[in-house]
Amino acid sequence: MTFRITRLDDPKGPRLKVDGWLEAEGLSDLEKEVEHACGDPSAGLTLDLAGLRQADEAAVILLRRLVASGARLVDCAPYLALRLAAPAGPDGHDVPE
Repeated sequence: MTFRITRLDDPKGPRLKVDGWLEAEGLSDLEKEVEHACGDPSAGLTLDLAGLRQADEAAVILLRRLVASGARLVDCAPYLALRLAAPAGPDGHDVPE
């Protein structure tokens, strides 16, 4: 596994810290941790991405989906923030400019 997920104590609600390289092969692990931490991202889930170094296209799609469901991303690297904010096509992938 090229990334680590850590549950953090936060009085404001469930918080997961994601470190490393988030790629398609590990996304089911992240989804399981989200389910275990809060059941539903709209329940005030915070994802701390300060240690996330890279995210492939599948990871960006999942992060977008979590945000659309109500999760909050904090300490996101500027490049990743731009990728997450870029318009997505109907298949969830970035739209080429």
